[in-house]
Amino acid sequence: MNNKLAPVIATTLLASLGSAFAGSPPVAPPPPPPMQESPFSAELSVGYDTFYIFRGEELFEQVVWGQVELSYALSDTFSVSLTPWYLSAIDDDYTELDILPSLTWDAGFAEITAGYAGYIYPRGSWGGNEGIDDEHEANLGLSRSFGILEAGLFAAYNFDREATYLEASVGTSFELGSAVSLETSAAIGYSADYYGVDGFTHVLLTVALPVQLTETATLTPYIAGNLPLEVLNDFQDNEVFGGVALAVSF
Repeated sequence: MNNKLAPVIATTLLASLGSAFAGSPPVAPPPPPPMQESPFSAELSVGYDTFYIFRGEELFEQVVWGQVELSYALSDTFSVSLTPWYLSAIDDDYTELDILPSLTWDAGFAEITAGYAGYIYPRGSWGGNEGIDDEHEANLGLSRSFGILEAGLFAAYNFDREATYLEASVGTSFELGSAVSLETSAAIGYSADYYGVDGFTHVLLTVALPVQLTETATLTPYIAGNLPLEVLNDFQDNEVFGGVALAVSF
């Protein structure tokens, strides 16, 4: 090859290669790894009820309460939670602190929750300073969805009363808009010596209207009807009551 042509050929090849690379699109950097969702969650709630009715038994009028629910996901199917709950009667000398730890297992066919409840009375009083003792119980709950219905079964054994309380419930929810939904539920309770005798305790009917205020805050007003059955029918009347709760998640 003519030595004079070599530099010309080399220059032409380099220019062609440079032009080719200059026209190639840049290689996109790899996408960042997805952010992992925290296994820890918390929710703070406060509320007001016109009546404090627990397991069908009417206790006090005009109460305020607050709770903090702390949850931790152990795996895709197991989670633990701890929920301290505090209530105070507005017009009566009554306070109550409940400590509620639980373990939940998503078994696929249903969600199963086993827990403990400690009912503590800081002032040791009931109404007119009548002393009452703390109570403790173990409980087990099962819930499952059937289309738009959510059904549940609940059993609690009270160690101090040496008795059992049973409850069955069903509920559903409908979206009324982008931030408002309608929730309805019905529950029926049964006393296995829980109130000193065996038999059905009450039916509770509830209608709630959760309103999504922000991504983390929900305001829920509700109205409910408590209908005493054979065990409680001699001690109290049918009662319509209501209230409102504000929940903020973190």
